[in-house]
Amino acid sequence: SIERTMKEHAIDFIPGSAELGDFDATSTAIGVSPLGLTSILPGAALDHTFAKYLQEFRARRDGGKEWEDYTPYEMRIIGALVRRGERDAAHELLDYFMKDRRPAGWRHWAEVVGRDPRKPRFIGDMPHSWIASDFIRSVLDFFAFEREDGALVVGAGIPARWIAGTTLHVGPLPTAGGAFELSMRGEPKRVWIDLGGHVRPAGGVVVRSPYEMPIREATVNGRQVEHTALEITVKAAPAKVVFKY
Repeated sequence: SIERTMKEHAIDFIPGSAELGDFDATSTAIGVSPLGLTSILPGAALDHTFAKYLQEFRARRDGGKEWEDYTPYEMRIIGALVRRGERDAAHELLDYFMKDRRPAGWRHWAEVVGRDPRKPRFIGDMPHSWIASDFIRSVLDFFAFEREDGALVVGAGIPARWIAGTTLHVGPLPTAGGAFELSMRGEPKRVWIDLGGHVRPAGGVVVRSPYEMPIREATVNGRQVEHTALEITVKAAPAKVVFKY
């Protein structure tokens, strides 16, 4: 259906609907997070969808286009970007939306956010639990999410600044294999990661580095293990991981 719709409407992105062939990255994001259907979606079209969204988002944020309003349902795109390995872009969105809570002191989002906060307009339901759930799901993906191959991916959205000279702790988080906890502490050339709980995912626990620099050495429970430039795979938790750079 997606491929036929793209052909009939002559588009290079995932259509929001078969009838319209419209651009709706907010809806497409659901296929990535939480549904985990990336492998069955046309890869190039999926790339174009989020690249197009980010181009339009940045134009709105930076004053490069005229706009009247938007819906913070876009929050769900944050989780999709994390799962796609686009951590920096996910944080661009998070920073933007956190500044756009209306009214600011209420710490929540309206269903519709207008460019002029003082202009009388339709704002929808307040507080808006649907948008709140998109926010919560997306932020949870920063810490851990379950991948299509059965792996539990940990730390994919955690930036270095969140753990610089301090310890971040999250949990217990529910997973298909049981409750999971994460602690992470960083220094300039080393990161300590404590994987808590008792989980043994079919695809292992994939631990992502919070730093952009390549991992030079990785240990699990004191023993050196194989690693890529940015991650290792541990069979199960609990485990203590150290990255050296």
